[in-house]
Amino acid sequence: MRRPTAWLGLMILVAGETLAAEPVAFDAEVLRLRGIDPALAAYLGETARFTPGRHRVSLSVNDKPRGRVEARFSSDGQLCFDQRLLDAAGLLSPAGEGVDPDACQDFFGQYRQAQVNLDPQAARASLVVPTQALRPVETRQDLSAYHTGGMAGILNYELSGLRNRFEGRDSDYWSASTELGFNAGDWIVRSHQIHTAVDGMRRSEFLDAYAQRTFAELGTVFQAGQINLVNPVLAGARVDGLQLSTEQALGGPARRGAIEGIAQSQARVEVRQAGALIYSTVVPAGPFALSDLPHLDRLTDLDVTVIEADGMQRSFTVPAAMVALDIPAPGFNLGVGRVRENADVAADPWVLSAGWTQGLSPVTTLSSGVLMASEYEAAGVGVGLQPWLGSQVQWMIQAARAHESDSRGLQSQVSFSQQLTPQWAINGAYTQQTQGYRDLLDSFARDDDAFVSSRFKHQYSFGVSWAQPWVGSLSGGISRAALHDGSESSRAYASWGRRFGEVSLSANMEWNLGGSSNLGNAAYVSVSMPLGRERRLRASLRESGGDSRLGLSMQERVSDTLSYRLGAERDSRDRLVDLNAGLSALPRYTQVDVNYAGYGKGNRSIGLGMRGGVAMHGEGVTFSPYAVQDTFALVSVGQLSGVKLDTPAGPTWTDGDGQALVAQLAPYGSSTVEVQPRSLPRNVDLDNAVELVQAGRGAVPHIDFRVTSTRRALLQARDQAGEPLPGGAMVTDGEGQFVTLVQEGGLVFVHGLQEARRLWVNPVDGPACELHFSLPPQADLDAYFESTTALCRIP
Repeated sequence: MRRPTAWLGLMILVAGETLAAEPVAFDAEVLRLRGIDPALAAYLGETARFTPGRHRVSLSVNDKPRGRVEARFSSDGQLCFDQRLLDAAGLLSPAGEGVDPDACQDFFGQYRQAQVNLDPQAARASLVVPTQALRPVETRQDLSAYHTGGMAGILNYELSGLRNRFEGRDSDYWSASTELGFNAGDWIVRSHQIHTAVDGMRRSEFLDAYAQRTFAELGTVFQAGQINLVNPVLAGARVDGLQLSTEQALGGPARRGAIEGIAQSQARVEVRQAGALIYSTVVPAGPFALSDLPHLDRLTDLDVTVIEADGMQRSFTVPAAMVALDIPAPGFNLGVGRVRENADVAADPWVLSAGWTQGLSPVTTLSSGVLMASEYEAAGVGVGLQPWLGSQVQWMIQAARAHESDSRGLQSQVSFSQQLTPQWAINGAYTQQTQGYRDLLDSFARDDDAFVSSRFKHQYSFGVSWAQPWVGSLSGGISRAALHDGSESSRAYASWGRRFGEVSLSANMEWNLGGSSNLGNAAYVSVSMPLGRERRLRASLRESGGDSRLGLSMQERVSDTLSYRLGAERDSRDRLVDLNAGLSALPRYTQVDVNYAGYGKGNRSIGLGMRGGVAMHGEGVTFSPYAVQDTFALVSVGQLSGVKLDTPAGPTWTDGDGQALVAQLAPYGSSTVEVQPRSLPRNVDLDNAVELVQAGRGAVPHIDFRVTSTRRALLQARDQAGEPLPGGAMVTDGEGQFVTLVQEGGLVFVHGLQEARRLWVNPVDGPACELHFSLPPQADLDAYFESTTALCRIP
């Protein structure tokens, strides 16, 4: 019971849980008898305090974040309610107008119920104020907490290459998807293009090149250049023009599905929309899922082509409603421009597009739109419903007239999703159109007869999913399309997964149910089990067209930046063993994938991939392993290199200049950036490891994590008689501020010794003495602290 540390822990608990302004009262005589300096009790009896001066803190008011602000603190650690803080917090000024903006106003005198909670360690200030202290709510959203401005150039790249050798014949495929641009003054300028080469045949697809800016006060986005017209109920068009639309980031995020399929070998997958190549990638053998793909519009179907290593191609169409099953958010779209040149289109007319979505009730939205061009008109209307929890239904009908072909027609679409129970969910879509219906680009097709024969008459898709702890997760679906020329195609898929402890089982299947589609049947079954903490063994069975492959592979995550896989497969057709290997690396500033597969006798496939982003700014060039989005940030951690940060895009590291790139921030939202303290040098202390960033679209904020070099030492302190100092004595600095306590055996742990520092020990019963010790001129950077002896001398 006489151990001072036990009583000290109790005192800290009592003092730490007391947030009132009045100090905690302790019995000084009892503390003295327990060997604890009563002065320490007076120090710990007060609330947590910031040091005097300005500090960047995360501010919240009534539990609502207000972003990072520069706050001022008085000599006793109290928060100063100057005009800057009141504006950032959205509070009324207690002194009214005409007050010195730098003066600390008597906020608590005006609003006595108000409370302030300070957390210096986390650099947070939380205010709880009465509602009458809040500024009146404006009709538009308060945007004062968001970062704006900044300037930087960007380059995003995704490079992939595939070399196949089958039956003595070589085939090469290369692709480069790049995005160039810059951010300046909240303007976003981007150019996106895809370059491909197949056996020397080169092709370039320029998707867009535009300038864009969000006028947040109006909730409006302005876009000009080579853009894609957006309409809530009609298929858009790629034009040279301009467009105004509602800033959807100020509302809720859109929901998108994924494209699923099975590759029989290491293959490349190409996704096209309205004839334009919008995405290309290389996938390994087995199931694949492509999500978050770029879209030209919400209503045009996606054509997916899987090109196997032996050159065989399989194609299928994914209805747009199944990939973008989301009710349009309230807002407007207005655009005008001239249709961009297209080899399949005989003319490039001017076009005007307008659309509007309005909420009729909390569960109903009404969308409408028109599209007009020379010799073409179209109009449409749509209704979105969310009749009950977990349900979503959308119905649309469009009418179009094309003067050139003297055709007119109708198209109707309905899509739905329903969460039936916590375990069951279904979704589906149906589209039907008359023979005379034309989209804008279809109406100017060079060969209208060929167009009519390939036009869908109707198509539908249906999916279901079921999750049950004993059975696992099961999902499946079917899609069917019929053309006006009488041909049709059908596709079905199913997947199942279940975990038994650390063992995982899965099965994926797809079927061609008939028609002209060249999509074959395929099945993939696998079981995966751990072989250690980061290593797993997988056995698989893959079957396609009567050919089955039995495989065994091992994959291991060596570190945050490196993983590999090794595998072998036995082909039932030729009874040969195929080998494959893959390596994925994240060497801090880019991502690299290398894949190899050997098939049969002398057939092989080698795939290479690299992707990432680059930002050019006033302080240099910074690389990122992730693509830079339209809102991003630059980070510095002192001038330290190799410091790891956790960002919304994933882990990243500072470069040789101490700079890092946060490639993705949520526009008009909150994003967390955190420094991993273990990646810091041991002689460095971090003022604050977490930054909550709130940025407007197009902003490039600079985040500065302040670090200080420090030196720590464990002192073996003795008095002038050579005896260890008594435990529980308080150690203070030359200004009388508390530093630490003397532990049992005279041990004193102190930091901040990079500069000469006077330390005093105040025994409970005895005069104060000064610690005298010496450290080597250079600190040991490989040790967290240094050890030495100290002599405490009485002046």
